Amino acid sequence: MKEGWKTKPFGEILMKTETVNPCLSPEKEFDYIDVSSVSNETFNIERTQKLKGKDAPSRARRLVRTNDILFATIRPTLKRIAIVPEYLDKQVCSTGFFVLRPEPEIDHRFVFYSLFTEHFMRQMEGLQKGASYPAVTDGEIRAQLLSYPSLPEQHRIVALLDEAFAGIATARANTERNLQNARAVFESAREDALAPRRGWLTSPLGVLCKIKHGFAFKGEFFAESGQFVLLTPGSFYEHGGYRERGEKTKYYVGEIPPEFILNEGDMLTAMTEQAAGLLGSPLIVPESGRFLHNQRLGLFVTTPGKPWFSRFFFHTMNLARVRKEIHDSGSGAKVRHTSPGRIQSVQVSYPSTEEEQRAVAKCLDELATECERLESLYQRKLAALDELKQSLLHQAFIGEL
Repeated sequence: MKEGWKTKPFGEILMKTETVNPCLSPEKEFDYIDVSSVSNETFNIERTQKLKGKDAPSRARRLVRTNDILFATIRPTLKRIAIVPEYLDKQVCSTGFFVLRPEPEIDHRFVFYSLFTEHFMRQMEGLQKGASYPAVTDGEIRAQLLSYPSLPEQHRIVALLDEAFAGIATARANTERNLQNARAVFESAREDALAPRRGWLTSPLGVLCKIKHGFAFKGEFFAESGQFVLLTPGSFYEHGGYRERGEKTKYYVGEIPPEFILNEGDMLTAMTEQAAGLLGSPLIVPESGRFLHNQRLGLFVTTPGKPWFSRFFFHTMNLARVRKEIHDSGSGAKVRHTSPGRIQSVQVSYPSTEEEQRAVAKCLDELATECERLESLYQRKLAALDELKQSLLHQAFIGEL
């Protein structure tokens, strides 16, 4: 720590804040800031509720003032942190926030930035308690130490961080836009490549294949490596394909009917929506003799004599139109699911020869590989920008910025 810096607990550099009871003024309106009002992406108060005192929830008890810093004590590592703007002066926030109001010798934005440091977040992670709603207490936050220089030096550091973080935010927005564009370009190319054309056939999927239910495996599942992996809808991901699930991978021990051991190139579809957007998602089995056909997955069993190349129909099943039709065919309040018959009724267009299907699929696979390369590049850039922010914060709060 540089010479001239002081280190004190938050409790010694924060002013006392006020509590209020809006119910005592039943007809008076106020803006209510709930935990969900704060974005953990922009770190701003994005929205408030206009309430009358008589409608105030029991948690609406903390009066806030301009430049107060709100820190959500529920799930603190989600970083719901924001500075109160002038237009919300003397409004009310939830008791789910700890309100930081620094003494005059402390720049409020200096305190704001300190809450994002890796050190502070590690402290919050270690202190939070509770399974469903992990939280920290106000007292635990007050006990956290802050090292700070003179006020002019704080202003200088804050100005540097403001400028640097504005540039990082712009770079991040551009990178996220490029990431979205890469996927959009591929989706558009797939739509064009699979659009019906002269010489192609159009029919319900049921003309080309039947959807076979999986087996209701009953036995022991364990999280260590084993001979067979039990596929589930959680094995799929949004744009199709197999997803290694790490510790969540299910390995099966028990009697296995041989017809439910899958072969390389078999294509499955998720008939239960375990995660949003996955109903109807396709998966091509990457290896023979390792994966099991579970009951919530439909296996495409091709009709003899009909042209069928699984990679072509993998892309077809990922068309927005097809995915929407399958999703709309589903039912169920909590968990949406569909049936083989509903999937088989979906209309698809396809070349009349397997050779042409292979050619189309090859082009789309090559384009998908390039898209994935770009996505990986943009994801690495986003990670690098996050690392840069943490590096700047670390330097700022050890006096090296």
